[in-house]
Amino acid sequence: MGYPDDQLARGEQVQLHSHPHWKEAIGPVLWFVVFLLIGAIAIYYTAGTDWSIKTWLILAEVVITVGLLVWLSVVPWIKWQTTHYVITDQRVMWRTGMVTRESRHIPLARVNTVSYTQSITERIFGYGDLKIDSATDDGEIELTDVPQVDKVKAVIYQLAEDDRNRRAQTSDGT
Repeated sequence: MGYPDDQLARGEQVQLHSHPHWKEAIGPVLWFVVFLLIGAIAIYYTAGTDWSIKTWLILAEVVITVGLLVWLSVVPWIKWQTTHYVITDQRVMWRTGMVTRESRHIPLARVNTVSYTQSITERIFGYGDLKIDSATDDGEIELTDVPQVDKVKAVIYQLAEDDRNRRAQTSDGT
């Protein structure tokens, strides 16, 4: 699911668009496989019995399996897919949610500091948490599990500097 272009201002160009690190998708995929196998095995063994309530047991197993699949696999997968980290030549945006959306935008002109933290494991796998402090009432935005966080930080600094230079040139009348 791509980031909708109708969220961009006229002439605004996306410089970087990503989702949280792929490690966020490992759990949902593993849960999907595990509960699909457990559900299939349970249904197989229940179908092989001659109990009088076999149909109801199979129905209960299907309902429980589907419920666990949705709760532990589908919902987290959708959350991962619908979380967007977007950096344009004008602002930094974070958006999550499919039904209920939450979004934060910081204009590059308002970016004060950008910092990141990485544990040793996060360094090995190439992700970290990014904090962007802004000169707005909202204060700080924290992006978690950002892939290649050090490069993202450098891109934001470069774009913020370019934005400041562009604004200085237009205010000077050049």
